[in-house]
Amino acid sequence: MMVVALEFDDEKALEAAVRRLRQGLGVTGELAIKPLETGGWRLTVYSEKTLRESSLERLGGRRVDL
Repeated sequence: MMVVALEFDDEKALEAAVRRLRQGLGVTGELAIKPLETGGWRLTVYSEKTLRESSLERLGGRRVDL
């Protein structure tokens, strides 16, 4: 299992990343979405399959440590 967290400034970018994960990359597992106090969004991905670094970069957002 792979766990990665990304932060997004706007909801549309977040939604595009979720769509790409589910439909484009076929990720199975959990996706947790949480609003941040700064007005942005955090997407935490608990993926059953390993994602390449290049795939994560194409999602956009900023990678954060948990």
